[in-house]
Amino acid sequence: MYDDIADPVDRLVEGDADKTRLQVYRRGDDWYCTFNIEYDADTSGETPIGVDIGERHILAVTAYGEDESMLVSGGEAKYVRRKYRSLRDSLSEAGALRARNRVGDKEQRRITDLNHKLSRRLIAFAEQFENPVIRMEDLEGIRENSSWSGVHSWHFHQFQQFITYKAERAGIRVEKVDAYHTSQRCSACDSMGTRDGDHFSCTECGRGRHADLNASENIAQREGEPCTA
Repeated sequence: MYDDIADPVDRLVEGDADKTRLQVYRRGDDWYCTFNIEYDADTSGETPIGVDIGERHILAVTAYGEDESMLVSGGEAKYVRRKYRSLRDSLSEAGALRARNRVGDKEQRRITDLNHKLSRRLIAFAEQFENPVIRMEDLEGIRENSSWSGVHSWHFHQFQQFITYKAERAGIRVEKVDAYHTSQRCSACDSMGTRDGDHFSCTECGRGRHADLNASENIAQREGEPCTA
């Protein structure tokens, strides 16, 4: 048994926890079983990892209280989507529908591969810290309030799913938090601030920071609901 899951399994065996979900899957010739365990945990000593996903920067991450952050450009994902959208449009105009569908499959494979790489990079970042808990914005809340059309697409939802199941396998809890005003409020004093491109500034306390990292720090500080893949 892996050390990072020994305590939850002991709790389950002793009757101090409940098993809420069971999944059996196959990879090659090997079979695997995963299950979720719910119990009241001591959250002291945890390191909240706030994750903001966007278009300009696909990943902005802050380890709250650790003065560590990570910022990843969304340029590659935008390039892939723009490239294949142009190809699909050209093939549609030419009436080559079968070829158009093949282009769509290639785009999906490229984006899926990118999502796998980014989610692994995030988990590796989180594993540096003691008792990390990953917090992300609730997808439905973003869809209702965002003007960014990309939030409605499959690749955004898939990215969150990849983060969640990779975190589960690493023994890291994942929570979804309310997305309301995470981009508008100052992560230091909670006052409303202003955003100019990538820069966020607070007129109340004078703090200035990269806007997406400010959002990720707000996310890290919010209590969320546990989520599973």
